[in-house]
Amino acid sequence: MVRGALAILLLAVIGVITLPFIVSNLYIDQRGVTIPGHVYFKRETVSLRDSTMTRTPEVTIEYSKPDGTGVTFFDVPMTDAEYDSMHVSQPVSLHYLRPEDLPDLPLVKSLRRAQLLPTVHLANKTTFSTLQFLWTPRAGIVTEVIAGMAVLLLLWRIAHVPGFTWAVAACILSGVIALIIADFPRPMPAPAAQVRRATGQVKSIQRITRLFDGRRSRGIDAEQPIQVVGVEFVPEGRTEAVLAVDLIDAKSVPGLHEKGSVGLTYESASPRTAYVDGATRNFVSRNI
Repeated sequence: MVRGALAILLLAVIGVITLPFIVSNLYIDQRGVTIPGHVYFKRETVSLRDSTMTRTPEVTIEYSKPDGTGVTFFDVPMTDAEYDSMHVSQPVSLHYLRPEDLPDLPLVKSLRRAQLLPTVHLANKTTFSTLQFLWTPRAGIVTEVIAGMAVLLLLWRIAHVPGFTWAVAACILSGVIALIIADFPRPMPAPAAQVRRATGQVKSIQRITRLFDGRRSRGIDAEQPIQVVGVEFVPEGRTEAVLAVDLIDAKSVPGLHEKGSVGLTYESASPRTAYVDGATRNFVSRNI
């Protein structure tokens, strides 16, 4: 009884804290006024967490608040196509939620004064379109695995097929294997169509020396360490640089270092699909 009451209280507290953020985002879509802004800065970054690589194209937007209290900035993650269509100093339209249009909910005013509540979106974005950037490939695999197991077990139960306990055990084992595969570093896709050559500058080099390393696991040493190499270059026919990422066998390219020049091949239509010249990518077989 006490545990149930504590669980309900905890859920209520979580609801009170999260509700202002959810509702404020929705209010931006519904009640936000249109104001001008412009692209202040563009960047592509490479992050490495638990042996999983993520490349993030992001644009910084500058705008003046309608109440005249000053200039401010906010960052917007984008798809590659959206990022490439943006240029520094390009004007953009924004939806801005004024203080008087805020929802009358607990903590809203306090969070607004602390500048913690979301107040602005690009006019062509909504709350739901923004959430797509939280959907990572790993999250997709986890969702597909869970949904597949649920459907399989439901059908198994409905059909009254013997061995339901073994089916549950098999599904759990399959799920664990799927998660391991999702976390296992693999080479990037090789350039295959309309292949071009270019010279770029190495912007970052990060190393994966342990596999399945995380907050709850120390993982294991990689038999073949991996270098995650970010290379910035200007593709043929373009005026702005893009950042390609290549996962390669560590030390397979002698003299590779940050800010150094490196040759690469890439796809003309998808220039971030690129391979560093001279690198090998045998780390999957060696680490298995």
